[in-house]
Amino acid sequence: MSDRRKRVGATNKMLAYIAAGVIHLVVIGLVVFNYTAKRDVVESFDAEKVDTINASVIDDRKLEEQKEEILKNEQRKRDAERLERERLEKLKREAKLEEQRIADLKNKQKQEQVKTEQLEEQRKAIALQRKKEQDKALEEEKQRIEAEKRRKAEKEKQLAQEEANRKKAAAERKRLDEERAQRELEEADRKRLADMLEAEEQAAKRIQADRRAGERTATVQSKYADLIKSAIKAKWRVAPGTERWRSAVVNIKLSPRGEVEGTRIVKSSGLQSFDESIETAVLQANPLPFPTPEEDQTAHVKLQNINLTIDLKE
Repeated sequence: MSDRRKRVGATNKMLAYIAAGVIHLVVIGLVVFNYTAKRDVVESFDAEKVDTINASVIDDRKLEEQKEEILKNEQRKRDAERLERERLEKLKREAKLEEQRIADLKNKQKQEQVKTEQLEEQRKAIALQRKKEQDKALEEEKQRIEAEKRRKAEKEKQLAQEEANRKKAAAERKRLDEERAQRELEEADRKRLADMLEAEEQAAKRIQADRRAGERTATVQSKYADLIKSAIKAKWRVAPGTERWRSAVVNIKLSPRGEVEGTRIVKSSGLQSFDESIETAVLQANPLPFPTPEEDQTAHVKLQNINLTIDLKE
């Protein structure tokens, strides 16, 4: 638009110059034609015409300058309005970006708060579980100490009774020795005492044999329970991120050859996928390590129905 107006102004100027030139030629012709007769009139007339032409040219220039100035002012005004619009648009975009940034920050803070609350809940659960385990351990230790005290008291009572019995037997033997002088009675007393001692010795041997058998059974049972647990854990796959405090108790029924006949969760971990992964590992580890009757008949029978605690601590 500005270029067009400039071209129009230039055209108008050119026309003004041409008109002024034509007028000058006319004036010069009139002057030459009437120079001799009307010199004074012509000079006066010529001077007036020249001033008129000069004034016309000057007015056209001023008009063009005013037009150009108006056009420049309008252009400056449009440029200023355009710059103001661009500035406002930029401010709007920046405000929108700031609003989005604040919203993202609030969302992130909310997520961090939720995560913090979840971690706090997990910490409380772990602390509670540890307290339960500590209380259980203290209770078991208390029971063990009380059982040890009872066993010691019973042992002392038994020893006191045995001592009393021995004293009584000695007194009885002394009384019999004093009352019966006959050799047969003394021999009978000796034989009776020998029989009693032999019976006590045999009873002591049986008790010791039973104790050794029980210890052997417990050792074999513990050994194969560990082997079974190791075989299961070798096949166990736990989902990433599973809490390490979780555990479950699984019941396993085995054939006399160690083949898995059935599994059942008797104490859940509280997470179904955790429980199912244990049962899957048991089936994948089939057949499981199992003692023969020759190793220990009692352990061989007991391990056919076993409860195992499976956890992530080991």
